[in-house]
Amino acid sequence: MDKNIEQIKLIVVDIDNTILPAGKYEISARLKEDFHKALDQGIKVMVNTGRHYTFLPPSLFRDLPMDLIGTINGACLVDHDGNTIEKHPMKKEDMDAITDICIKHDIGLGFKFEDRIVTYANHQKFVDGYIKKDTPWDHTVIDDTKERKHHLEHGLPLGTFLIGDESIIDRFSATLPDLKFAWSYKDGYDVFLKDINKSISVNRALKEYGLTWDNVIAFGDAGNDTPFIEPAYIGVALGNAKDDVQKHADIVAPACIDDGVAVVLEQLGIVK
Repeated sequence: MDKNIEQIKLIVVDIDNTILPAGKYEISARLKEDFHKALDQGIKVMVNTGRHYTFLPPSLFRDLPMDLIGTINGACLVDHDGNTIEKHPMKKEDMDAITDICIKHDIGLGFKFEDRIVTYANHQKFVDGYIKKDTPWDHTVIDDTKERKHHLEHGLPLGTFLIGDESIIDRFSATLPDLKFAWSYKDGYDVFLKDINKSISVNRALKEYGLTWDNVIAFGDAGNDTPFIEPAYIGVALGNAKDDVQKHADIVAPACIDDGVAVVLEQLGIVK
């Protein structure tokens, strides 16, 4: 690869199926060592995820001293302690419209507010579909399905997740042009602002660090990762990514389960 590796000053990584294989809650010992080598060399490491801050694996805070964290698909950039640096809330009319349809059609609704994920409709249905049992997030979601006033104190939501009938959600999605309804799994939809994506978090982090995209190596596996893979100086798709993600990357790494991020960092000589 005809790239100047010395330019790399920021490693940006997605979490799920990029640094964490499905069902795992800790990064590998090899990747942890590589990240710490990078930090010792003055290279920053940034997690950039669709997850809410409160749904980050606790091990990441132990294993990786993160300064800045991109969350909610670019809608919220926070520091290590969860303090918000930049946020992009949805409109109240969109929040109200989603709430009404979810109440009417028995759809589990969890809004991703700045501080927590809070349900405004069908709490148990949302929890059963969104959170696996016996995980660190069993009791994380707040039930506000009776009063629905969390936004009055904490501001409008930055994203949403829906659990329910796909045919109803698909029809309804066309009525909200400012929002993107991204199918996540059967009867599960991630909902976020159309003009906000994971590149937004990186842009703000670059401003904070005094860097540019020419200083970035980025790793991801899903369609919501392509906005920060494509502009990176070196964009890397994991081997488990679909073809439409891999085509945006400079490198296709081994799969997440095979420590693809560590393999590339080592093979390129970014960590020594």
